[in-house]
Amino acid sequence: MELEEGVFCGPSCVFTNVLNPRAQISRKDQFRKTPVRRGASIGANATIVCGNELGAYCFVAAGSVVTSDVPAHALMVGVPARRRVG
Repeated sequence: MELEEGVFCGPSCVFTNVLNPRAQISRKDQFRKTPVRRGASIGANATIVCGNELGAYCFVAAGSVVTSDVPAHALMVGVPARRRVG
């Protein structure tokens, strides 16, 4: 994960590092970057699957599971996380 300035990571949020982890198999060569842009907020217990970018000032609701890129200023909710349009 790569956090830019002003990012908030709520309690117990999780960043994965491999798409399909397996016990007893080293996958360090398959780690993926997850850029989190300036001012993004990630709620408590949210899970961010590796390799997806979180756009500037986006908001990931508590307990959501991000499985794709998040646009800037988007509100993402649910499992899997979907963009909420107000």
